[in-house]
Amino acid sequence: MAHVHIHRLPAWQYALAGGTTAVLGAYALNSIVLWLLLQAAVVVVLYRAACRHRCGWWLLFAAALAGLIAAAGWSIRSGVPANTPMGLSMALPYALYAAGAFQFGRRKQPGSAAEAGAVVLGLAMVAWSFVVLPYLGEPGYQQVGNALAMLYAVIDIAILATVLRNLADARRGPARLLAAGGLLLLTPHLVYAATGSAGTVPFLPGGPAHLMIQFCWVLVAAAALHPGAGVYLPGAEGVGRRPLIAMCTAAVASPLIPAIADRRAVVVVPALLTAGVCGLLLLRIVLLARLAERRAGQARAALQEQQVLQRRLAYRAGHDALTGLANRDLLLDHLGRAVAGDRPYALILCALDGFKEVNDTYGHHVGDTVLRQVAGRLLLFAPEVELVARLGGDEFGFLVTSGADAGELAGRVVGAVAAAPFVVDERRIPLTARAGLADGVPGNDTVLGDADLALRAAKQAGGARPARFDESLRAEQTERARIAAGLRQALADGSLFMHYQPVVDAGTGRMTGVEALMRWRRDGELVPPGVFIPVAEQTGLIGAVGTRALWLACAQAAVWHREHGLYLTVNVSTHQLRDPGFADGVLAVLAGTGLPAAALVLEITESVLIDAADTPVLGTLRAHGVRIAIDDFGTGYSSLAYLHTLPVDILKIDQSFIRRLQDPPKPTDVSLTRAILELARSQGLLAVAEGVETGAQADLLRELSCPLAQGYHFGRPADARSIDSLLRDTVREPAA
Repeated sequence: MAHVHIHRLPAWQYALAGGTTAVLGAYALNSIVLWLLLQAAVVVVLYRAACRHRCGWWLLFAAALAGLIAAAGWSIRSGVPANTPMGLSMALPYALYAAGAFQFGRRKQPGSAAEAGAVVLGLAMVAWSFVVLPYLGEPGYQQVGNALAMLYAVIDIAILATVLRNLADARRGPARLLAAGGLLLLTPHLVYAATGSAGTVPFLPGGPAHLMIQFCWVLVAAAALHPGAGVYLPGAEGVGRRPLIAMCTAAVASPLIPAIADRRAVVVVPALLTAGVCGLLLLRIVLLARLAERRAGQARAALQEQQVLQRRLAYRAGHDALTGLANRDLLLDHLGRAVAGDRPYALILCALDGFKEVNDTYGHHVGDTVLRQVAGRLLLFAPEVELVARLGGDEFGFLVTSGADAGELAGRVVGAVAAAPFVVDERRIPLTARAGLADGVPGNDTVLGDADLALRAAKQAGGARPARFDESLRAEQTERARIAAGLRQALADGSLFMHYQPVVDAGTGRMTGVEALMRWRRDGELVPPGVFIPVAEQTGLIGAVGTRALWLACAQAAVWHREHGLYLTVNVSTHQLRDPGFADGVLAVLAGTGLPAAALVLEITESVLIDAADTPVLGTLRAHGVRIAIDDFGTGYSSLAYLHTLPVDILKIDQSFIRRLQDPPKPTDVSLTRAILELARSQGLLAVAEGVETGAQADLLRELSCPLAQGYHFGRPADARSIDSLLRDTVREPAA
C-alpha cells in the first residue's frame, strides 16, 4: 500500500490564517466577548514565546496584556470614552509594543540603525510639516492635552523606527511580521491625526481602527510562533552603496521639507543653511568612516599576519627543523595527556645502529640526509599512531593510543629501516635499527624511562631488533645505579685494587711480564670485572677507574721491572682512547711511577683498536716507546690489511683457539694456531697465547715455537705479594 505524505503547514501559518479568520468573524458578529477571547489567546501565545526566547517577547507580552486590560475596561463601561482617557489607556500598550519590537531587533545588521534613523527623521519631518502642524491648528486639538499629543508623536516615531529596523533584520520571517504589525498599529494614529481627531469610536470594538489593531496582534502572535523567533543570524558587515545614498538624500532633503510646506523666506533660508550643514557633516562622516575602514583593514591584515607568525612559531616550537617530525617537547606534551587520560597507550623508541659511523665516515651532511630519509619511512606509520617524533640525534619515538598491537608495530618499524639501503649522492648506506617498547596505563608517568631501558636492552642484545620492557630491566637499571654509586665511593676510599697474572716464556716457563687486572671488593665480596667495568663505561666512570688502575699497576710494575725485568700489560677501553688527554695522562703516570715506557704494553681489542685508529693517541704513545697489543685476536676483524696498517707490536691469540688444542689435538686446530703464529712472525709481531690451562697445551705451543703464553697452567691472577713469592722461588733472567 502506497504511503501518502501530507504536507502540514507550520504553526505560525495556522496562527496567521486562523487569527485572521477569527478577527473577521468577531468583526462580523460584533461580539465583545469574542474580541476579548481573541486578544486573550494572543496574550497566552506571547507569554509562551517570552518564556522560550526572552529578548523583547516579554515586552510584547506586556503590551498585549495591557491592551487586553484596556479593551476589557472600555467594553465594560457604557458610552463613548473621551479622547484623553482613551489616549492615556492606549499609550502604554503602544509604548510597550515599540520597546518590545525594538528589543527584538537589537542584534542588527551593522549600519542598519543609521539607515533606519535617517529614514525615520525624514518621515518625521514630513509628518510634522504636513500632518502634525495642520493638526495642531485644528479646533479639535483642544480636546487633547499638549503632553499627550507630544507623547503620541514620540510613540509613533518609535514604532516607525522599529518597523524599519525589523525590515532590515536578518531573521526574515518573524521580523517582517512584526514590521507589518507595527504598520497596522501606526496607521490608525496617522488617520486619526489627519482627520482632526474625530473621536474614539473607531478605536472601540467594531471600529476600523480597532480592527487594524486586532490584525496587528494576530501578526505578532504568528511572529511569536515562527521558528526564527529565537534565532539570530548575523548580517553582513559594512553599509551598501544604496543605503548610503538614501541616508545622504534624507539628511540633505529633510531640512528642506518645511520650506516646501511654507515658502516664506524666514523658513526657506534656515532650511537651506541647515541642509548644507547636514550635507557637509555627512560628507565629513563618510570620509572619516572610509579612513577608519582603511585603518581597520590594515589592522586586520596586521592581525592576520601576526596570527600566521604565531602559528609558524608554534609549529617550529613543536617540530624538528631537520626532519619536520614532531620534536621531543611535543611528544612529551602528548605523552602527558595520554598519562592523564583514561585509555591504555604505548611508547616506542627507535634508534639507528651504527649511525655514528655514517657521520664519521661520510660527514654530517650525509648523516642529515639519511635522517631525513629515515623520517620519511617512519612517517608511513603516522596513520597508525598518534604522533611520530624525533627525540634528538638518531632517536625517534612513536606514541600509540589507538589500541594497535604495539609489539607488532615495533617489529615493522625495525624492518622498514633495514628494508633497503639509504641512497645519498650515489652512496648506498645500509642501516639497521633497534626499538624499545613500553606499555602504559593511565597515571603511569614512567613510560619514557621504561621505553629507554627497553631500547638499551635491544642495543645490548646486538641491535636490529625490538625489545619490550619488563620489570627485570628496571631491576637491572637499579643494580647498575647501585654499582655506579659504589664505584664512585670506591674511587674515594681505595677499595679498588689490582691482581696480576703471569706472562711466561712458552719455551722455558720463565715469567717475563704480568697482566694487570682491576678488582673491586664491596661489602667484603669481590665484584666481577664483567659486572662493574660495563657500568663504568656506561656511566663515564671508566676514565677515572682506568687512571686509578694505571697508577696502581705502574707503581708496582716499576719495582718488578727494576728487580726482575718484567713488563706490564694494562687493558684500555675505547672511551679512554677517545679522550684527547689520554696520551698525556699515560706519560704522566710513567713519569710519576718511574716505569719505562718500553715496559708498558696497552692491550686493546681488535674492534676498539680499529675504532680508535684515526685518533693520534696511539701514535703519540708509540713514539714514546709504549707498546700496543691486540687482545683476543681472532674474534674480531682478523684481517691482514688491518694488521699491516694498525699501530700494534704484540698479538695475543684468543683463548678460544687454545682450547681446541686438546690431547691429542686435531690437525685442523693445530694448523689454524700455526697459521696465526706464522702471521704474527711475518708481520714482526710478538705472539702471546692466552688461556693455557693444561700441560698438553703448553707442550704443543712450545713445539709450535709460540714465544709467550699465559693462563691458569702458569698462574692465576693474584695480588702483588703472591707474584713476589713466585719471583723469589725461581731464578729469573731479565726480559728481552
